[in-house]
Amino acid sequence: MRSSTPNILLVNPWIHDFAAYDLWAKPLGLLTLAGILRAHGFRVAVIDCLDRFHPRAPRPSRAARFGCGPFHKRRLPKPAPLADVPRHFSRYGIEPEWLREDLRGVAPPDLILVTSGMT
Repeated sequence: MRSSTPNILLVNPWIHDFAAYDLWAKPLGLLTLAGILRAHGFRVAVIDCLDRFHPRAPRPSRAARFGCGPFHKRRLPKPAPLADVPRHFSRYGIEPEWLREDLRGVAPPDLILVTSGMT
C-alpha cells in the first residue's frame, strides 16, 4: 500500500557549456528547500548531477584544494548555433547512466523539482 506522504525528488541538473569548474558550486537553494520539505513531513530525495564525489565518478585529484576542482565531463557535439565557436562543448557532471541508476534507488516521485545554476 502506498503511503499518503508525497515523495518529492529534487534535481540539480548537469551543465552543458564550453567550460565549468567547481568553485563551491553547491545547490544551496535546493538543499535548503529539501530541509524545509523534510521538516514538514515530506519524503525527499536529492540527486545532484554535478556531484564530483558520486560513487561512480573518478576520484578527484588531490590537487583540487578546499573542495574545489574540475567536474567530470563528456565532450558532446556543439549545438548548431554554436558550431563556429572554436572550443569543445561538454556535459559537466555525472554520466546519464549513473543518473538512471540513482533514479532506480528512489521511491517513485509524486513531484519533481529541478533547479538551475546556469541559464
